[in-house]
Amino acid sequence: MKHDLTADALIQLLHRYHPSGFLVDDPEYSASEEAQRLNRLLRETMKDMQAWNGFIQRLHEEFPGCPLWDRTLLQHDPCYICEIALPGMEMGGDRYDAIICLLSLLAPVYALYAEHYLDTGPLRESWLRFPPFPPEYQAHEAKLASLIESTFGFTRLTHEVLSTPVPDLVPRSGTLGLGDARLIDCLFTPHRP
Repeated sequence: MKHDLTADALIQLLHRYHPSGFLVDDPEYSASEEAQRLNRLLRETMKDMQAWNGFIQRLHEEFPGCPLWDRTLLQHDPCYICEIALPGMEMGGDRYDAIICLLSLLAPVYALYAEHYLDTGPLRESWLRFPPFPPEYQAHEAKLASLIESTFGFTRLTHEVLSTPVPDLVPRSGTLGLGDARLIDCLFTPHRP
């Protein structure tokens, strides 16, 4: 990981976009300089989605036969989110396997996690997990990571770094309280594994 993308450096950066010591429903949260800075960043990003939309188009080309969903909700979270299903999968089918990528707007970093669902009638299983992924996910994982890094120059964060506590911050979406947030919640979204 690059020197300026350590967990401590990322936590320091997050303090520019999330007010310290406030819950989201506190009026001081949304009135804070930090929350206003994040709102400006999100509004500016929503005005020009050309790079992200081009990347989504490239993913459609690079992963033919794989259902793909842009799950980005910039009005809520400071990240781009995309889900790519493995070949032959359909949302709502008996089996669904996919890789989800999160690209932060706050720092040049990204994360990947896998999703699995299987319903055989008597047996139903599902999970979300960070790497290492099962073998059937690994080719998609490597290809997606390579495309993100070559297109945006972002650095992939490890699960260990993503799990670093950020006890004095609360992300603007979700229902986390003080002391509950991790780096992944504040850099990307609290709606994750």
